[in-house]
Amino acid sequence: MSTTAGRATRARTLVRRCAVAIAATTAAAAQFLFIPAAGALPAAAPERGSAGAEHRDDPNAPVLSEHPIPFTTRFQADMQGNITRIGNTLLTCDETKAPVKAGTAPCTDARNGVGPNIFDNNYQMRYVNIEPPGRKGPLGDDIYSSSSASLTLPDSATVKFARLYWGATRGIGKTVLPITQVDEVYFKAPGDSEFRDIAAQGDIGQINTTQETAYQASADVTDIVKAAGGGTYEVADLDTVIAPHSWGSWTLVVATEDCNQPMRHLQVWDGFQVELPNSPAIDIDVNGFHTPAKDKLFAKLGYVGYDGDRTYTGDTLSIKTTNGPETQISDDRHPANDIMNSTISSPFASDQFTRNPNYDNTFGQDLAVFDVSKLMRAGDTNLRMRFNTTLDGYQLGAAFVAINLDDSADSG
Repeated sequence: MSTTAGRATRARTLVRRCAVAIAATTAAAAQFLFIPAAGALPAAAPERGSAGAEHRDDPNAPVLSEHPIPFTTRFQADMQGNITRIGNTLLTCDETKAPVKAGTAPCTDARNGVGPNIFDNNYQMRYVNIEPPGRKGPLGDDIYSSSSASLTLPDSATVKFARLYWGATRGIGKTVLPITQVDEVYFKAPGDSEFRDIAAQGDIGQINTTQETAYQASADVTDIVKAAGGGTYEVADLDTVIAPHSWGSWTLVVATEDCNQPMRHLQVWDGFQVELPNSPAIDIDVNGFHTPAKDKLFAKLGYVGYDGDRTYTGDTLSIKTTNGPETQISDDRHPANDIMNSTISSPFASDQFTRNPNYDNTFGQDLAVFDVSKLMRAGDTNLRMRFNTTLDGYQLGAAFVAINLDDSADSG
């Protein structure tokens, strides 16, 4: 689809020698089904489980159709460099309305991550919009949802890969937006005076139950980010159905080459996979690296998740390397049984960024980065991530790793 077709339809610090061996995959991820540009849903796929897959709102809510996209490598390189991400939510609770469930914290507390039952099902939701009233998009339509995040890049870094991901609730109950209403967003890079129209490239993943329809789309923006560099990026006019349980967000994943960084194995995967209580775990395998024979190793991993709920538990992530035991992941922001909890966090300085708005509780967006260095062993050649749940259902849209290949003590 052209970059305007969908919206027009709707009227709207040691310098090292660089030695690089890059194998980048820029083609669209492998597909199960193709969603026609006209907006028709794919034919119904077999339901997960048997007569109705479990869903966290109603354990008996059947899956009417689903269009999963298997996780495949989007970018891979062994080079001196790093991977980071920025992003932000485009929905939040409506502070002018009381929670829809008794015993739930007020909206303003929920945004700060304080109180019980602080997830989107329990609030009337609304768009986030940091633009002033009357601001127009590139096709002349009003800007009605927008948020920003700032990307920090070292002067020595060169952008080798950048991809924009956006996902939301395409439908609540019987109200479902057509594909042509969710396949584009507006994007503004540092130095831009106006937004650009960005159309989805490749397939759009989705799942449709009697309760909700969720989706993720993405597009390559490497040339834009390479030219613009560090600074504030903004995404606008993501579409979703506004109701209790609505969520929506965007993420920019960036890989850079930097001669001041260690030699690393860098890899980004994407797809669209749904994790429900009775569905198989989602496994992502990292191969093709070899950790050095040393005591101190470095590795980090991160992911892009949707619809994970703060204080609604059962969701887990475990790691298994070639020579190490399987270990369940947690940190000070992620309890071991609530790994998808509407949190943007990382222990590394290079991954920190400012956001507008800066809500602690993103109501459905997870951009987590974990330090898994202590789980690595000398001579490891494989790392498996396993995403699972016994209660809180969620969607996984992308994942990435950075693993040191040399004897450098540098990290992050």
